[in-house]
Amino acid sequence: MGKKENPLLTYYNREERFAQLMNGWLFRGKPYLKAEDIGEADRRMEGKSRKSREYRGRYRDLFKRLKHVMIRLYIGTELMEYVDYAMPLRIMDSDTLSYLHQKKAVSKRHLEQKDLEKDEYLSRFSKKDKLLPVITLVLYCGEKPWDGAVHLHEMLDLQGVPEELREYVEDYSIHILDIRRTADERLREFPPEVCFLLMCIKYAEDEEALLRLRELSGCSDISEDTMETIKEYLETPEFLEYRDTVEGGKINMASGFRRLLEEKRREGREEGIEWAKQVFKMSREGVPGKQIAEKLDVSEEQVRKILE
Repeated sequence: MGKKENPLLTYYNREERFAQLMNGWLFRGKPYLKAEDIGEADRRMEGKSRKSREYRGRYRDLFKRLKHVMIRLYIGTELMEYVDYAMPLRIMDSDTLSYLHQKKAVSKRHLEQKDLEKDEYLSRFSKKDKLLPVITLVLYCGEKPWDGAVHLHEMLDLQGVPEELREYVEDYSIHILDIRRTADERLREFPPEVCFLLMCIKYAEDEEALLRLRELSGCSDISEDTMETIKEYLETPEFLEYRDTVEGGKINMASGFRRLLEEKRREGREEGIEWAKQVFKMSREGVPGKQIAEKLDVSEEQVRKILE
């Protein structure tokens, strides 16, 4: 089966949504960036080795330029994400390649203009040349907590290295937002709709929390693109049936969540009743509990509780 494209990639590829995510993540909620501040970064400056291109099969990235910084955002390609235990090394590699490709472009320009002498000529880089900073972020939505390294030092065997030498072993830190383990207070620093979406992911398996999402996020009226992303991420096509459009074309999902969950609970109760009927029927026919469990693909303990 092929990999599912994470709907968050499409959502955050929009300049407005990318700016909102960065405002919450990097600026702790300050409205520093606007959609017009975001542009596509030159992919030639991205720096992709053959190995890192293969890696894109598991993690896709958005590569944006904002003002005088380039930002790479990694998002898992599958809805069930995995922890990459080599992530600090991978990010260090891609960041280094980004800088090397920038330097290569600068050197090419100097070669064409023939404007360098002496040491600068040998370096193919002048004292005044500057590269754009690169920030790499990882948006992790997996059910399993991120228990991988977030510093290069965590991947190194430093046990036998004298304390005096360790300061000379350069470290490299990475920046991960583990949505399901991030405190609600932190998520509320994001703009309302982004906060609502992130909390939907965080509480995807918690029905009670979903019913309180308006209270938790401070937002219940969302735009069509946010609603579509939630629908695709949670894999609930029936989402479209449980929404109320309010003034301005926004969508109120508070009552929608309640009706959707009530419907699912009702269906669950009906399935449970039907399942119990099958257990009683087979038991009356003399079918042993073990065989009933095998036929219905449940545990013997569940069958025993029904028959008690």
